[in-house]
Amino acid sequence: MGIDFTVGVPTHDRRETTLLAVRSVLDQTRRVAAVIVLCDGCSDGTADAVRALGDPRVTALELEKGPGYAYAHRNRALELAETEVVLWLADDDLLMPDHLERIGELWDSGRYDLVQSNALMVAPDDALTWMGADWSVPALRERFERHNTNPMASISVRRSLALEIGGWDGSCPRAADWDLWRRLLAAGARTAVSAEPTHLHFRATERDQPWADRVRQNTAWLERLEDPGELSRLRVELRRVRELRDAALLERAEAAESWARQLERNAADERSWREQLQRELEQLQREREQQHEQEREQRSSERERVSSERDDALARVNELDAALADARRVLADRDAERAALAARLTAAEAEATRLNTALARIEAGRWWQLRARLLPLARRLRRT
Repeated sequence: MGIDFTVGVPTHDRRETTLLAVRSVLDQTRRVAAVIVLCDGCSDGTADAVRALGDPRVTALELEKGPGYAYAHRNRALELAETEVVLWLADDDLLMPDHLERIGELWDSGRYDLVQSNALMVAPDDALTWMGADWSVPALRERFERHNTNPMASISVRRSLALEIGGWDGSCPRAADWDLWRRLLAAGARTAVSAEPTHLHFRATERDQPWADRVRQNTAWLERLEDPGELSRLRVELRRVRELRDAALLERAEAAESWARQLERNAADERSWREQLQRELEQLQREREQQHEQEREQRSSERERVSSERDDALARVNELDAALADARRVLADRDAERAALAARLTAAEAEATRLNTALARIEAGRWWQLRARLLPLARRLRRT
């Protein structure tokens, strides 16, 4: 007994493409357990048209229009599902007939919590482009962390784990599917990938076509999927798309390898340049240290010279101070001697004056009587 699936189809006033999307689920080679069409404020009769399909597996929930893309409505599929696995299909996408069969082979193993499938993006001119990335590959997981790499219907999840982490975040303005996948991976979800593309994705927000043309294109593709011969030819075309994808991947891998080699060469050049720069810096450091040492020696020698000259000058000043002191002492002695001589001269002059005065009195009197006695004295005084 294999795993059963519930498919939620969120929509807003896209009755025609919604019916085509539901038909692609009902046409699966592995029977789907339930399809829940989440009518987000639909006013174009989507719910009645879905009920008119007459398949008891299909339920249409008429919900009030939610904000933006009404991500919170998608939690109703988690709440109502009675199956272990849930996935969501955009109302303008289509599942290839073996989508559930392919992913079911992985789910039946019981080893996974999230299974991816590859998808094909269909351009307005019907050109196909491969979409999808294996999140178990580190480089692709890192790329996925930067931007979403998988359309919504290419991811199926274990219902219990999705409920455990809170399901869809209705407050996200956009890319709530990317938010849910990242939270599932962060919670440790075990992942696997179905190799073959089993999902046709028509990018709604960038699908610049009149509505009637969009309906005709989706109708033509569903008819092609329902026709065994057309489906076989599509498989051949898908192999070519895969070969182109693989060639592009190989080209990118070779370019990445070439770039890696160039990076290695650049890294080697940078290491060589850094080593050369380091040597030059070390040489400059040595030269600077030598220059500093020479400057220190010159400053030291200059300080010694200045110190020696200062000591010599101080010694000379001390000698001059000593000589000046000696000269001052000699001058003081000379002044003292001069003063003594002046005093003696004054005294001698006074004595001479006295004697002259006395002599004059004598000569005026009876000096002849004393002449013989005083004459020698007068001669001596004159000599003095």
